Amino acid sequence: MKTISKINHTEDTLKMNQLALKATEKVFLKALDTAENLQEITSKRLKSSFNFAAKQQDRFFNNLEKRKEMIWANLNKTLDFLSKN
Repeated sequence: MKTISKINHTEDTLKMNQLALKATEKVFLKALDTAENLQEITSKRLKSSFNFAAKQQDRFFNNLEKRKEMIWANLNKTLDFLSKN
């Protein structure tokens, strides 16, 4: 029969603590790696979304400018026509 001594108990406790620390460290590092990967993916997606929004905004304002020019051209033609008559 094995006698449990204070030394054996302390050694076993230290071994269990080391195992717990290693397991905790492994889980934490894995979670940290996953978070970093997700952050990179999110960063890429946001950058892509902002670029797309900027292009759409440029197209929108370019169309507004074209329509404004068209309206002014038609208005000037109309005013010229009315002033001649």
